[in-house]
Amino acid sequence: MIGVLSSNASAVAGRLALAAVQRSVSASQVQPISRSMLREMAPDIVVAVDTPDGWSADLIAWLRARPRKLLVFGNVPIALADYLGYQRADFNADLAATSRSEPAPSGETRESAAAVRYGALAHTIGGSTWHRPFERFDFADEWNNLGFGAIRGDGSIWAVGKPVQVPAEAEIAAVCVGRERQFSYAALSDADASSVLWFNRPVGPCDSFEWRLVENFLSGYRAQDLLPCQPVLSELPCGYDAAITSRLDCDEGVESARPLWQAYQRLSVPFTLAVHTQNLNRPEQHGILRELLADRTQAAVLSHTATHAPNWGGTYDNAVAEGMQSAALLEAATGVPVRYAVSPFHQSPPYAMRGLADAGYEGCIGGIICNDPEFLTARGGVLAGMPAGFVAHSQQCMLHGDCMLNDGDSLAVFKQAFDYAYATNTLFGYLDHPFSERYTYGWTDEAQRVDAHQKFIAYIRSKAQKPLFLHEEAALDFLKFRSLAQIAGDNGGFCVLTPGDSEAAPARASTPLKLGVEFRGARLPVKPGKPLQ
Repeated sequence: MIGVLSSNASAVAGRLALAAVQRSVSASQVQPISRSMLREMAPDIVVAVDTPDGWSADLIAWLRARPRKLLVFGNVPIALADYLGYQRADFNADLAATSRSEPAPSGETRESAAAVRYGALAHTIGGSTWHRPFERFDFADEWNNLGFGAIRGDGSIWAVGKPVQVPAEAEIAAVCVGRERQFSYAALSDADASSVLWFNRPVGPCDSFEWRLVENFLSGYRAQDLLPCQPVLSELPCGYDAAITSRLDCDEGVESARPLWQAYQRLSVPFTLAVHTQNLNRPEQHGILRELLADRTQAAVLSHTATHAPNWGGTYDNAVAEGMQSAALLEAATGVPVRYAVSPFHQSPPYAMRGLADAGYEGCIGGIICNDPEFLTARGGVLAGMPAGFVAHSQQCMLHGDCMLNDGDSLAVFKQAFDYAYATNTLFGYLDHPFSERYTYGWTDEAQRVDAHQKFIAYIRSKAQKPLFLHEEAALDFLKFRSLAQIAGDNGGFCVLTPGDSEAAPARASTPLKLGVEFRGARLPVKPGKPLQ
């Protein structure tokens, strides 16, 4: 069991951290705990979220009691910092200014001067010498095709915390402005028989591929020293080393998706359309939908709202109406019920997600660096405050002509986005749009667009040994199934209960794909109800 510890002042960050850890290790293995539980029935793994300085003594006593693991997000209580050899520091940069990026011109990228730079120690827990700008754009001031969220310099829960310097041998990553190092961002410290992983941000790296370091720390770090380890449910279906899903968001046209669909058929890659249902006012746009769904193993249709209103119409009631109207129109046109949605402009505010769940949807795709940071999640699954059975998947990689680089390899950013996903066992998603009479999304013509998609798929197949391409419905079905699985037991023995195995994990989801689990350095197939070994 993992305990998430936060104070009243850090309650919002605590809820987000709790949900992030649950998405990795199942809801059954994580619970919020009070400060008193550190002195009583304390779990052997704790996540301390921006905890006050006065809590140091309890955390130190807990660490010293027996071999344990502590994750610290944000503030390191002052006496605990002394115990670990961390020191408060000064810095020269204006992070409020250097954390922001200018917009990206067409065919170029832009990023903030402030960035997180990882060092060689990151390899110890399965990372790399990554470079994460606080903010970056591939299209205007909206999209970051590499997928991670923004680190702010404004004192919010999404901002970097107080400047701290850790011992050189413990530093995993540092905050830099340009080429100048400022202070520590992440550290890995072995304190006597226990270990501590720290990120200098109240929500940690919950919105980035860097979350993989958290999973590796929990599931396998110092397993040989008999430190507690927690099984992690893989976001990749068992038997595959990559999982990829893609779609076209039909904002203005549907039928014009046909050439790309035909290319995907030739490549044996499943295809998805997300349809803004005002397109259905034109009967000539219906045919491709019925053809597409003739083989539902290879294609899917999702809702892209009724009117494509920003922020799902701006209120909970409007979001319910948008979702219900869109689903009804799509089912009338295709004969197939709609279970999942794609957010207009990728804007996914919490009230809209509650509205979609109440409208009967089972999940939503969205996520964009310029808004709704709580939707940008490193792992797909249940968002904080949302009911079980409704899943979110953050997909911010937009394969548009506007985002193809003018210089060098035009696909370089997209390849890097997949490389991050591949290195961190992340279910990877990307999107494009069909052409309309008004707009071609930066592509010169259909041939250029088809060629770019084909080359990107060829790159993925050259990089991965056993990639799995999925349409969006199949991908979200797997995420839902994974989100409802429950890990049972403790460090003495764990098993995984999948939906339908017991009353504790009811049959509310299904998928032909198999779950895998990572535990003590091994990747294991899930045998429902059987001990992990």
